[in-house]
Amino acid sequence: MMIRALSKGVTGCAVALFAAAALAQTGSSGSVNLDSGPHKGEYNFAPTETCFINAFGKKALGLSVVMNSQESSLSIDMPNLDEKHSNEIQIVLVIAEKRAGKPTSSVTYEIDTRPDAVLEPFQKAERANKGTTGKAVTTLMQKGDSAMLTFTGQTATGVKLEGSVTCRRVV
Repeated sequence: MMIRALSKGVTGCAVALFAAAALAQTGSSGSVNLDSGPHKGEYNFAPTETCFINAFGKKALGLSVVMNSQESSLSIDMPNLDEKHSNEIQIVLVIAEKRAGKPTSSVTYEIDTRPDAVLEPFQKAERANKGTTGKAVTTLMQKGDSAMLTFTGQTATGVKLEGSVTCRRVV
């Protein structure tokens, strides 16, 4: 029911982006907590990023966001927001490792449960020889003028991720 309300709101306010219908919200925020592993801790993303809730071509309504902070970057791609596909998501958290205050390398934590059928050719190429990795459970809620995606999951190497992204100004 929330998805139908969300899609009705998006339909009325869509703008063209790469020949697709998209609604960008500014002021979106997010956080991810790593429950295990050498980078255990919470990673927060200030409300300065843009979150897209979009329907590319004839595809279903999806969510895409990339957020950056001083020490990390978070990317989330959820191609289909309906309940049937609610656990099909890609979550990528990249953490910079620093020495003497300067980045020296990075570590990537990834969960990708999207089936090949929903991927664009370039996404299939990026994921070549990896297949799906990890597992995740998601919840999408609408509250006022925002949509909140929460997730819990585990990477293929056993690192637990838990977090949320709030997309502001959903109309």
